[in-house]
Amino acid sequence: MANPSITNATAVGKEVIRRSYVDGAGETESTILTGVANHIMTIVSIVICDRSGQADNFFTLYVDYDLGGTDLYLVSTQEVGAYNTFVWSDRFALTETDKLHMNGYSTAGTAQYDVWCTYIDQQFAAP
Repeated sequence: MANPSITNATAVGKEVIRRSYVDGAGETESTILTGVANHIMTIVSIVICDRSGQADNFFTLYVDYDLGGTDLYLVSTQEVGAYNTFVWSDRFALTETDKLHMNGYSTAGTAQYDVWCTYIDQQFAAP
């Protein structure tokens, strides 16, 4: 079991596959997943599907890390296309103070996406 803290490394924990989603993420910041203390969340995949049908839809995917108010961009102004789907399948981890966000954009101001995130939640528990 991975140990995200300075707690005794011989402790036990659990590992569960989970999902989070946003139904109708638009042109404001949408939070996809928020880190939890003593957990490591390994992102397995993120599926982003355009619902607006506009040809000029884009999105940005980023992490607000360590409550510092600083965004680390994973994908910037990614074009999706009308009713198309974008799949992120590179692995990365979130920990206790991280937040995974996205913003949609379009010239018409009507970008709308469904977002599905699958992740492995590793919980560290002290003995």
